[in-house]
Amino acid sequence: METELDFDEDLLQKAQDKVELGQILIKYLEEFSEIPGVQKVQRKIVQEIKFLQKVIKNKTLKINHVQCSNLTHYEFLVKILQLQRDVVHVDCGFPVDYRENPLRVDIVCENGLKWIKAIARNSKSLTDAARGEASYGARSIVDQAQEFVEASSQNLCMFKCPKVVFYFSHDIENELLEALQAEGVEIASLEQPSEVDKSSDISNVGILNLDITTLLAYVSNVCNGSCNWIFQEPILTEQAEKERESPLKPILDKLFCDKRLICCSTAHKSFQDIVNLLGGPLEKQRADELTQRIEIFPDVASIPSEIASIKFSGKINERSLLIFAFGMDMKAVTVTSNKAFVRSAKMQGINVPVFTHQARALTEAKEQFATALPV
Repeated sequence: METELDFDEDLLQKAQDKVELGQILIKYLEEFSEIPGVQKVQRKIVQEIKFLQKVIKNKTLKINHVQCSNLTHYEFLVKILQLQRDVVHVDCGFPVDYRENPLRVDIVCENGLKWIKAIARNSKSLTDAARGEASYGARSIVDQAQEFVEASSQNLCMFKCPKVVFYFSHDIENELLEALQAEGVEIASLEQPSEVDKSSDISNVGILNLDITTLLAYVSNVCNGSCNWIFQEPILTEQAEKERESPLKPILDKLFCDKRLICCSTAHKSFQDIVNLLGGPLEKQRADELTQRIEIFPDVASIPSEIASIKFSGKINERSLLIFAFGMDMKAVTVTSNKAFVRSAKMQGINVPVFTHQARALTEAKEQFATALPV
């Protein structure tokens, strides 16, 4: 028969194992540290570790502290995260009409077109809740599925509803599986991950809205074989270094292939003004050639409702808003290096369909004052 001392030692070991698990998870997440939301998850894991360390130190450790630790959820979340492609956010909040607080999505991936919820609860508790056999007021997983699908329809990405995927750490009963699928939720597990949706690839988008930054980058000398320079302007030298490491023009050429390229009159006029003022002869020639490839339309008469609530700031001005609004009005993905606008819009709860790239400036006229690097 197990003694009380044996039980305490066993419980203590389990708690210490949980603490060690939390420390391992924090290290695993370091490789995803650039993804928004990951550091927030790391902080939550630290809180869980500190709580367990506190109850161990104070000798107030109970079995529920181990069994109900959120570290089990975070372990499952990290395992799921490692399987995903093009993750854009972790623990992301999305506004929903009938909720005061945003709906939290564990992982947003495939360029925003897949939402993942991680469920580490055992199958019996999930089924009981779905049958109404849980405590009063408890929301079932089917209720949550309905909410996720509704939120997805209110937060379009690339003009599509993001696919909702529920990952389960345990097998679930067929009755519950069918109920969730009927709500429009895809079911997955670590053994049977959800399929990658090829439609999340930008190459499947038919229309691209080119903003000023993209037009300038495409014709810039630094992107057209003249990047071996040290410029007087540090920002240009930095862009030249990045261009040598990762050429931008091939990326844009691949993106533009078989696409309808459009821009609004504000973007095109600003582009032409900048080229006329700062561009060299070759850059001006490329600007004329690029203009022949794109369709130029009038600016939007009114801002689409999806973006109309956006507030002006240092990162969002009227010209930028017109360009991105034009893209949304035309159901086109906007190609841009204006990541500040995209981030600022997202902080206001507005997801703008974009393909972002590194910035490149016009450089031909600056080459006469630059130092050539040995080839």
